[in-house]
Amino acid sequence: MKEDFLILIYEKEKLLNSILNYQISNYNNYKVLVTDDKISMFESLSKKSFDSCIINLNYFDEDLKKLLDLFETNNNLNNIIGYYDHHFENSLIDKSRLILLKKPFKLITLLNHLDNIKAKDHLDDSKKYLMTHIIFSPSKKIISNLETGNTEHLTEKENNLLIYFFNKKNIKILKKELLTNIWGFSEEINTHTLETHIYRLKQKLFKLDTNLSFSLVNKNGLYCLKYEE
Repeated sequence: MKEDFLILIYEKEKLLNSILNYQISNYNNYKVLVTDDKISMFESLSKKSFDSCIINLNYFDEDLKKLLDLFETNNNLNNIIGYYDHHFENSLIDKSRLILLKKPFKLITLLNHLDNIKAKDHLDDSKKYLMTHIIFSPSKKIISNLETGNTEHLTEKENNLLIYFFNKKNIKILKKELLTNIWGFSEEINTHTLETHIYRLKQKLFKLDTNLSFSLVNKNGLYCLKYEE
């Protein structure tokens, strides 16, 4: 588990910029990168992986889609805290998973959100290695190839499936067990949902490494995850 919890703060107002920097950097061993420049912010997001970002959404309009796309690519949207100080509406925000705060908000509220994000990451994201160079990060819903730097993002169900398989590696699992535990379906329900999600999951894994010795095997209604220790 890494020691530093890296946070990016983007705020143009100098006083609030300084307050957030001082309060958060002196709280719970958080490491903070603060900027009041939008170009610098986008460059940082494209080069670094932040555990959380705190962004003043009032500075975005036409750039909002670009911002959300970067978050989706390099961060978990659930870890992004966006705040605003006047009426703010955008259809993209409604479809996102950002944590939204309306000013004025209490500092303790912001710190509590950061603590929850950090706790969740440490609980769910303890570097699950599928192979020596392939890492599965459940809290961020990504699988990464450390050698190439390539990353595949998982849907909620794909993520839950891989967690379930990872915890029962090399154990044959019945289809009805997966449907019950992942979807909550009764065993009588006949559906191709599972096969569709497993197929898509396999495609994403193969994109990371064509020689990946990892397979999801479906034989006589049984599924099994096999990979190198």
